[in-house]
Amino acid sequence: MSDKRSTGPSRRAVLATAAALPLIAAAAAPAQAKAKGWSWKLLTDGADVWQRNYWKGGEQFDFRLGGGGSVPQMRHCPTGYRPLLSPTYEGEETDRVMQAVLWGLNVEAATNVLDRRWNVNQAGTRPGAYQRTVRVERTNSATTDVWTIADRQWYAELVADFAGSDAVPQLTRYTRLSSGALEIRRVIRLPKVVNAGATVANVEFYLENWLPFLRSADAFTALALRLDANGDPSEWYRAGENIPYYPWTPTGGTSGYAMVYKEGAHRTTPNVAVVFSKNPGTKYATSAVFENVRNSMDWDTGIGILPGAHIIGGEANSILDYTIRIAPNGGTSAGLVTNLNAQVAAIRPPALYGPAYALSGELGTIAARLRGYLISAEGTRTNHLAPLLA
Repeated sequence: MSDKRSTGPSRRAVLATAAALPLIAAAAAPAQAKAKGWSWKLLTDGADVWQRNYWKGGEQFDFRLGGGGSVPQMRHCPTGYRPLLSPTYEGEETDRVMQAVLWGLNVEAATNVLDRRWNVNQAGTRPGAYQRTVRVERTNSATTDVWTIADRQWYAELVADFAGSDAVPQLTRYTRLSSGALEIRRVIRLPKVVNAGATVANVEFYLENWLPFLRSADAFTALALRLDANGDPSEWYRAGENIPYYPWTPTGGTSGYAMVYKEGAHRTTPNVAVVFSKNPGTKYATSAVFENVRNSMDWDTGIGILPGAHIIGGEANSILDYTIRIAPNGGTSAGLVTNLNAQVAAIRPPALYGPAYALSGELGTIAARLRGYLISAEGTRTNHLAPLLA
């Protein structure tokens, strides 16, 4: 089955069936030394907000904030701001973007569309309509918070079937790390799901970090799931041939990262690693089954790295906290492996807090704000966030 959005398999179809940057010398040094060379800037360009990193003052990679707090553009600056994400299918910027995607895998509507399951994307809908962005906050020099409310189904045809379901409020926190990596923390309130007027019990939620990198001869042609001590791929797959399709691999047995790269040129051309926790997932005051998983897939113009949380029996009003890091580099090396391993060890483990759990501190404040957004009409449906930056 295909959603006809590309000539290759799509993410939803798979789920439905269950000018190179010079090699960076600092990559050969420990993470502490590497920090001396990397820096970041938060920039506005007209109505857009960009996060751009620099190596010894030279611009390297940048990320634009877009609809619902997603990242619709990632670029390699030294090669003419070359795009690194898969292109859109029909000009929409709601799918082939870096974003959170929340599924109710066991909740199926009666209306007959390509995929009838409950599905809310952070950015917006299949036709390209955006979710609501409430506020973009510069909390400090390194962190930007984007508060959003996703209240529209991916397929507009399913709105009536799922009428009465909760919206999905979310905090997406971007932290610009001294290692050159961009940390993305997502804190989400799990919703009540209603199908045909009845509240669904024991929803099987799947929160996916959807990361669609560009598959092309000029960008990325392969996926590495592990590097050896020298920085060479030791477990890798070739796009168009054997990249695993949704293997639902528990992260505990993985390297804690996955990397897209150009086959045969991984030491001298840009690659992008995605770092995630190897912790299986910690839960508090909930009977839900909670598993931290790594998925992947490819299509005609993309390679997807897809870490996420699989929750069986998720309760409405629970709080899910999930963090990843996007770590772009100029080429692999032994130092890069050291750096990635250090980031895997340092990254925040995923956690699920049941609705009765007494959250405190900053997370308690975040959760209270998200729960307050449940009945809020705030927000702007836009792909250009600079006017919302505070």
